[in-house]
Amino acid sequence: MSLPSLLLPEDTITESYLLTDFTVPEGYVFAMGDNRQKSTDCRDFGCIPIEKIEGTVLIRFWPLHKMGKVR
Repeated sequence: MSLPSLLLPEDTITESYLLTDFTVPEGYVFAMGDNRQKSTDCRDFGCIPIEKIEGTVLIRFWPLHKMGKVR
């Protein structure tokens, strides 16, 4: 599976992190916790290789107008 690279806008700020000109390598994902102020996530330990992901998404909770099963 080939995923597009993610180039964040120059003014992107996530709490105390300033991420600019950041590219997610092919074959990796960038995941952020839902409690951005206290989450330890890819901003701390880097991108995750796709082959390390063990789960699948079944239900989406947010945004509320899209809540339900994921196809």
